Amino acid sequence: MLTTETKQRINTARDILVGKVPDPKSQVEQITIAMIYKFMDDMDKEAIEFGGEPTFFAGEFDKYAWSKLFAPQLGGHEVLALYAEAIVRMNQNPNIP
Repeated sequence: MLTTETKQRINTARDILVGKVPDPKSQVEQITIAMIYKFMDDMDKEAIEFGGEPTFFAGEFDKYAWSKLFAPQLGGHEVLALYAEAIVRMNQNPNIP
């Protein structure tokens, strides 16, 4: 079940995407990709906390980790450029099942 806060975040994301991606199906796809991306970063962080190594965002793909993509020191254009690059490059990541 989705909490009110989660629903609000999804609606905010959709509101942002409406101007960029008018098709509702594409909006859902973009939100889903972002959520999976965040989940992979969370899994890598958990692995590191337990003394392991990151799986998804390792080596040359480290710069695409969610926490680095949305670092507060990055500006909006930098975030969009890095995220767009990550979407293309992560398809080449051999660690993605």
